[in-house]
Order: sequence, then structure tokens, then C-alpha cells
Amino acid sequence: MNIPQDTFHLLCQYWKLDEADHPTSRDVSFTNEEGILFQSGIVFMTDSTALENPGGEMAYGKFKVRGDTVNVDFEHGRKAIYLISKLSKDSLNMQRIENGHTSELFFKATHTYWPDANENPFSKSNYQWSEKPKKPESDEALKKRLKDNVQFYAYYFNGVINGGADKFDFIALPCCLNWYQGGITIQSENKLDKKWANCFYSVEQAFKARQILEDVLLQKYDWDTTQTNWLKQTVLVLEQIHDRL
Repeated sequence: MNIPQDTFHLLCQYWKLDEADHPTSRDVSFTNEEGILFQSGIVFMTDSTALENPGGEMAYGKFKVRGDTVNVDFEHGRKAIYLISKLSKDSLNMQRIENGHTSELFFKATHTYWPDANENPFSKSNYQWSEKPKKPESDEALKKRLKDNVQFYAYYFNGVINGGADKFDFIALPCCLNWYQGGITIQSENKLDKKWANCFYSVEQAFKARQILEDVLLQKYDWDTTQTNWLKQTVLVLEQIHDRL
């Protein structure tokens, strides 16, 4: 896909924070006492939505681009000004001014792109499955969370395809699946991603959801053997899994 090369569209991808001078606590990636990784970054979407830290403590907002200045009005009244000093398809350097504090932020591209914000996996509606519920969920609610989880990764793979990434990872994103060329498997209970499990009310509910998904994965799926791009093959199978949940 030919992505427009203006500032707005070059911004519209998932950026992972690589380094920061004078960081705030939100600019520090860390692993907590439960072994869950929180990774700093930012996503700019084509409907002018911004998501701070999709792999950490998330905050949504709306952004406007004027020249090399990006103004973001986050939810709950937060406002920040970002001054772009470098922007290319591979890297983004910005100075953030917020509450009188200035931070220098250096991002690396994931080379993802979602032209339709409704199919951006990080939109509030598409990423809601990752929010931990406040009470146990019924089997139907667990299936709904799983369906949205599977749809998230179908959208994510499409973004990788659109952005032309030659390598990618899901580090710090909740995921219970293993990806292979021509295959998808589910992690065992003793190796289950802690961040994915933490998206459920309890470990018991996470294990139950995992079993529901495993039962569906054991069914037979149609892999398009005429498709030479394994990412596109995977998207088609994820859509089949989504429909069977």
C-alpha cells in the first residue's frame, strides 16, 4: 500500500518508545512484580485518535497536527504539546511539553498502518477486550472477549501487511497464541502469557477462556494454499476462528 507521505499519515502507526531524556513515569518501560511487561509507546490513528501506551497504562485522546506541532487532548483533562524534530517511516523524535515539563522522546516504527480507523486494533472499541472486568464473566461474555481478542490480531496482521513490516513482534501486547507459517497454536497453561491472563477477572477465568479457544482451534480450517503471503493466510484463518467462537 502506498501510504501518503504527509506528516499526518506518516504519524498514523504504532510507535514504540526507544529512549527518553527527562522522562516521566509514563515514559519508562518496566516489568512489574507479577512479571507483566508494561511498554511505553503511542498510536496515532486516521480518525485523529491517539492512544498513549497501548502496551502499558493506556490513555486515549484526540490530536491535531499543525506543521510540526501535534496537540493532544487526552481524556480526563490532560493536554500535551508534541514538537516533531524528526519524522520518517522508521523513526519519530518529539519533544513533549506537558504541565511545564519537557521530555525528549525517541520512537521506533513498527511499520504498521490502518487506513480505516474502525479497523485499527487499538481503537477503544477494538481494544476493549484487554480491560480487566470487575466481576466474573459468563461463558458468553468470555467468548465475546475471545472473539474481540482474535479480531484484534486479525486487524493487527492487516496493519503489518499494509505498513510493509519485514519483522514484527507482540511484546507487551496480551497474546495467548503462537504464530507459524501455515499454523496457529495456543500457549499451554504453564506458559500462558501473564498479560493476557490478566485481561480476565481471575486466573481461573483465564484458563477457562483458554480452553474455550483451544477447543475452537482444534477444528479444521481452510488455509489458502494459493496465497504466498503467510500473514494474509493467517488473517483469513483468524477470521474463520472469530466466526466459530
